[in-house]
Amino acid sequence: MLANATPGNPDFRYRIDAFQVPKGSRAEFEAAMNRSLAFLRTLPGFRGHAVYVKSAGPSRFDVITVATWESQAAVDRASEQVRAYHGRIGFDPPAAMARWGVKAELGFFRPAPEPEGATAAAP
Repeated sequence: MLANATPGNPDFRYRIDAFQVPKGSRAEFEAAMNRSLAFLRTLPGFRGHAVYVKSAGPSRFDVITVATWESQAAVDRASEQVRAYHGRIGFDPPAAMARWGVKAELGFFRPAPEPEGATAAAP
C-alpha cells in the first residue's frame, strides 16, 4: 500500500492534467482554461481548482491543473455538463489542443488508501 502524506476524503476525486504548452499558444490556452474553470465553478460537487506552472526541473510539462470533486457521481454529472457546455459554445478541446500544439496527459485520481495500521499524526 501507498502511504498518503495528506490524507483526504476518500470519496473525493481529482482531475489532474499535465500540459506541454508552446509559448506562442499560451495566451489562448490560458483563456480557454479560465473559461472552463468559470463554468466548473457553477457545477454541483466542484470543490476547487489549482494551477501549477513549472519553475524548474526536467519535466516536459509546464502546466499542471488539479480539479477536486466531492464524489465519482459529481464527476459523472459534471462530465456530461462540460461536454454540453463545450457544444453550446462551439469549443472542441482536442481540436484546439492540436491547433495550439499542446501535448497533454489527463486523468482522474482518488486518494491512496491509508496503509494498514497507520495512525494519524498528532498535531
